[in-house]
Order: sequence, then structure tokens, then C-alpha cells
Amino acid sequence: MKNKRLQSVILLGTLILMCLLVLQVYWFKKAFDVTEKQFDHSVQVALKKVADSVSRYSKVEKVSSNFFFVQTNHAMNDHHVDSLLAREFSQRNLEVDYELGVYNAEDDTLVYGNYVSATVAKESDINSNLHVVGAKKNFAVYFPTKRSYITAKLDIWIFSTFILLLMVGFFAYAIHSLLREKKFSELKNDFVNNMTHEFKTPVTNIGIAGEILRDKTAAREDIKVYLDIVLKENEKLRQKIDQVLLGSASDHLKHRMLEVVDVHQLISDCADSFQLKIQERNGNLTLNFNASKGLILGDRDLLAQAINNVIDNAEKYSLSKPHISVQTRDCEGGIEIMVTDHGIGISKSMKSKVFEKFYRVPSGDVHSVKGFGLGLSFVKSIIRSHRGQISLFSELNKGTEVRIIFPKI
Repeated sequence: MKNKRLQSVILLGTLILMCLLVLQVYWFKKAFDVTEKQFDHSVQVALKKVADSVSRYSKVEKVSSNFFFVQTNHAMNDHHVDSLLAREFSQRNLEVDYELGVYNAEDDTLVYGNYVSATVAKESDINSNLHVVGAKKNFAVYFPTKRSYITAKLDIWIFSTFILLLMVGFFAYAIHSLLREKKFSELKNDFVNNMTHEFKTPVTNIGIAGEILRDKTAAREDIKVYLDIVLKENEKLRQKIDQVLLGSASDHLKHRMLEVVDVHQLISDCADSFQLKIQERNGNLTLNFNASKGLILGDRDLLAQAINNVIDNAEKYSLSKPHISVQTRDCEGGIEIMVTDHGIGISKSMKSKVFEKFYRVPSGDVHSVKGFGLGLSFVKSIIRSHRGQISLFSELNKGTEVRIIFPKI
């Protein structure tokens, strides 16, 4: 993903989440305010009803958010008022802790105080101690846990806010991981590109010097043998370097030279380059073209590289006599290519990783098969760039089958 596109995605995602957070906070506050007003109204109605039972001229005043003062200026039974309050709060489902204070109306001194937990009052308590004695009094009610009580009523809002915060945390973690992986990928690509380019210069010079020496010593058969070995191994090294470069650039296969390609002819050309090598190992490479029409639209060079890599893997991982078959057949919407070998196979735990770049299936003899782990990764990139599909079916010690599907013209 390009830097500008990645930055746009991060910026857009951040803005969306910030807007969601602002909206969530706004609606949470609105819901809290509405619930608080409902609570205050219920409390004031309950207090007014209790006050009216004591005095005809009572007044209920909200002094602060959780403190209500009731002015009666009338003599009252403290325990009776306490019981009436418990009943009125219970009838209105106000199951909240509160503190009741009864004050002398003359000098505002506290003459009765009681802390009541959120419980339903008993009828026997309400009807007891009805005798009114003493001076004129007022009373007040304080709710120490009002805010937590109202917040508990907003359980669905709290849950939705928690989920939104989880989304924000997940988004932040995903962006952090993406940026870290992108940084590692860029560092790896830079390292691979720099190293391979540094290797190509001496490889080219060795090839030129070897060709000159072979021309000058054409009559010396003993020297020519060694020069041929040097040039052959130098060419192998050059091919490996090119393969690493192609694998490093496979994520950017966007500019392709598209043309009509005959898949059957392409496979035949690729197979010809392997026939001698396979025959030297007393193996065979068979071709069975069963597709009715093998024409697709693609880049011939890239497709040839992909087919070569698949056949090369089949040959390399056949440790004894390689028996490889390449078949084609018609499938829904395209043509399917199947490359089958009877080699060492791949365990189930490894099949999901073989298409990863630089991954190689571990074996007991680390020197048995040469390579960089770029073959199938490069093949997958090429196939996908041609709107195709690739899959692998394998069983340990029995062989592997790679299936490639291309859309027909």
C-alpha cells in the first residue's frame, strides 16, 4: 500500500472513530441528564406528598444536585416522617440510599438523623409512632450515591461505550501493527535490492572475463573444461540473483505486457528446458492437454517464469527419480493447470505457509534442496496479477499437486 493511500486510510478511520466517540459522549450525557431529571421529579413528588401530610403550607427546594430541603414549619413525628419517606420512595422504585435530617425550624439545629439503605419499608414501621410532639420542624434528604445510582440505570449506554472503546483500542493496535509490518517490509526489500544489485556487478564481470578467457584458450581442452564449469556456475548464480530480485518486486506487478498467450504452447516450451535434466535423473515429464481452448490474456514472460518455478519445485523436491505430469482441463469460467509430482510432499501444518515469501519447508538435510523460498510466493503474485487462482494439495511422502486457474478470453 502506498504511503499516501495508507495515510488517507489512517486519517479517515481516526476521524470516523473520533466522531463516534464525540457522539457517544454527547448522547450519554443527554441520557444521563434525562434520567437525572426523572429522578429529581420523582424525589420532589415524593417529598411534596410527605410534606403535605405534615403541613398544609409546605415547600420543597432542591439545594444542590443531591440535596433536597423541605420547609414545613410544623410539628412532626420524626420516625413517622422517616417511614412515610421510605414508603413513597418505594412506591416510585427509588431504591437508592439516602440520609434524612430533621431540623428545628427556629435555629436550624439537627434534631433527628437517619441513614436509610435502599430497602423497602415495612408497613408496621409506617403506622407506628404517629403521635406528634415537639416544636416546629423542617426536614432534608441527602442522596450520597445519586450519581452512581443514575449511572447504573444507563447500563446499555455503558455497554455500548465499552464496545466503542474496544473498537478504538483494536483500531489503534491494528494501525500500529500495520505500520510496523510496513516498516519491516520496506527494510527487507531495500536490503534485498541493495545486496542483489551489489552481487550482479561482480557476476557480470566474471562472466565477461570467462568468455574472453575461453575464446583465448579455445585450443586448451584442459583449461576449457574448468572455464565451462566457472561460466556455468556463474550463470546459475546470476539466475538466482534475478529470482531474488523478481521475488522482491513481485508485490508491484502492475505494469504487464498483455497479449494473447497459448497456455499449451507455453507449457511445452517450459517443459523442454527441464526434459534433459529430468532424464539425467532417470525420470519423466509428461504433458496431457485436455482443455478445449488454451488461450488466455497475460504477460508471456511472467507466466513462463511462474510455470518454470512450479515445475522446478516438482523436480527439486523429487529426491529419487522425478515423475512429473502437467495437465490442463476446462473448468468453470477458465482453464485449469495441474502440476503433479510424487516427491517428498508437505505436511498439513506447512501447507498454509508455502506461499509466504522467503519461507522454505524444513527438511532433515538442509543442503538437499537449494533455493531462497521465493518460488511459490512469486508464482502466487503472478497468478493473482492475472486474475487467476492457485492452490496446493499435498501429502507427506506421497507427493504434491499445484493447481492454477486462469480465466479464458
